[in-house]
Amino acid sequence: MDQIFHNVELEELRDRIPWLVRLRWAAIVGVLITIWVASWVLRVRLEIIPLLIVVGVLATYNLICWAVGRWVPAATAGVRVSYFANLQIAFDLIALTSLIHFAGGVVNPFLCYYVFHIVIGSILLSRAATYVQVTLAATLLVITASLEATGMIPHYRLTGVVPPELYRNWLYVLGVLFATTTMLYSTAFMATSITRRLRQREAEIVRLSDALREHATDLGEAYEALRQLETVRSDYLHRVAHHVRSPLATLERMLAVVAEGRTGQIPERSVEMLERARGRVGELLALARDLLVLSRTREAPPLAQRERVDLVTVVQNVSRELRHEAAAASIALQADCPDSPVEVIGDPDALQELVENLVSNAVKYTQAGGDVRIAITLQGELAELAVSDTGIGIPEAEQEHVFEEFYRAANARDTGRDGTGLGLSIVKAVSEALGGNVSVTSAVGKGTCFRVSLPRFRWTGRSTVETGHGVPGK
Repeated sequence: MDQIFHNVELEELRDRIPWLVRLRWAAIVGVLITIWVASWVLRVRLEIIPLLIVVGVLATYNLICWAVGRWVPAATAGVRVSYFANLQIAFDLIALTSLIHFAGGVVNPFLCYYVFHIVIGSILLSRAATYVQVTLAATLLVITASLEATGMIPHYRLTGVVPPELYRNWLYVLGVLFATTTMLYSTAFMATSITRRLRQREAEIVRLSDALREHATDLGEAYEALRQLETVRSDYLHRVAHHVRSPLATLERMLAVVAEGRTGQIPERSVEMLERARGRVGELLALARDLLVLSRTREAPPLAQRERVDLVTVVQNVSRELRHEAAAASIALQADCPDSPVEVIGDPDALQELVENLVSNAVKYTQAGGDVRIAITLQGELAELAVSDTGIGIPEAEQEHVFEEFYRAANARDTGRDGTGLGLSIVKAVSEALGGNVSVTSAVGKGTCFRVSLPRFRWTGRSTVETGHGVPGK
């Protein structure tokens, strides 16, 4: 923390050196204007030549500081910068003392301008260096006032402004010196305290920024590791499902040939066993198929295809395919769609999987005499697909888990109907890959409604689709 504080202090010092040079130019102009006003407007008798010589020396020195300052901020040694700043402020105090000496000495009302130099020193320098500058200012003032009062150096009077012998009044001189010195030290104490606290806050901000940057890097690396792990996992599932599906399909066909008696007459009990085996193989085939769909969705998101798909056409195709299945189970299947196309961005096959999984689930878990309804509505920039049923429903405690892989609600397992537990995982993966989302509302014994919101396609007048905030068509 101390090192960070020191670095902040040096960095601020480097940045402020050019500012100090510019401020000195302003002070030179101010001194010249003050001399002119005092001499020509207020008719105060001043030693113009010595004052102009001091101003000229100050201007020459400032030019040197400007030239050196162009190199100092690039220097790597912070000590050089600190020495350079201390030297400038010390010379400024000497120049101010010279100006005051040639314009009345201790009786000059501009004694208060020492405060400005101390404040500047408090901003630029360390606390110890600031007190050194205060001591230098007080020493210069005391020596100048003492030498003038004792006649060792000439006193330049402000005729018509203050009594001519006031600078020899030791009570007055001591009072001015005491008031000015205590004011300088008090100013240094308050200014350095405030500056130090501000620098500590800045150092703390720098430390926190560095820590956040490190954490961001760590989080980025962790995210990349998780992404790679998920890629490996999906690739593994894809490979396993792909390699398992072919032998399972072959096995299913072989069992069908045997069960149908093409290889010879088989006992009745064996037929039953074969049918059960065929059912289990069918379940495994469905599992392999769903794993392939899920891994394909995650590896190559449908959004990457950027193809316009009419959601109405997809819903009509699915309802037509599953209407016979629903009718066989005495379930009314109804699709309410707009008369005009509702276009979204994605892969037609992926959207087909999404709608098919929702509708087939609704039919599967709805009792005879129930209803399944598919509806498409427009919600601004979104198209909402709702699949509702009057089936068994989902317990409230389990609704947050239904989109997890291989998860099936307890009442769904109790029905004895087959399922891989991947259908809703596929729905969620496809909807998120399309830039949308899926939600569920349900009540046990009353039914379930799944809602999928998808970004609508918007024609932009260009050959490509513009997107906003990661959502196509915005």
